[in-house]
Amino acid sequence: MAELISKLQAVLPTRGGEANAKASSAEVLQEACRYIRRLHREADALSERLAELLLLQPSDLAINGADVPDLIRSLLM
Repeated sequence: MAELISKLQAVLPTRGGEANAKASSAEVLQEACRYIRRLHREADALSERLAELLLLQPSDLAINGADVPDLIRSLLM
């Protein structure tokens, strides 16, 4: 179990100089949960922004001559 917690801690973003700090299993799991919740919020915000962009009129969606909806669709594929 300790090895799994150590691996989990290794993939979590660090806070300041805490990279080498030894955290308890509970602390690592709490931090992992916070990080996952943050990623979910970021993904939701990006999804909402993408939906807003896709609803704009084509004339509003030019970036350096590129059609933004087509550009977004190509990035998602």
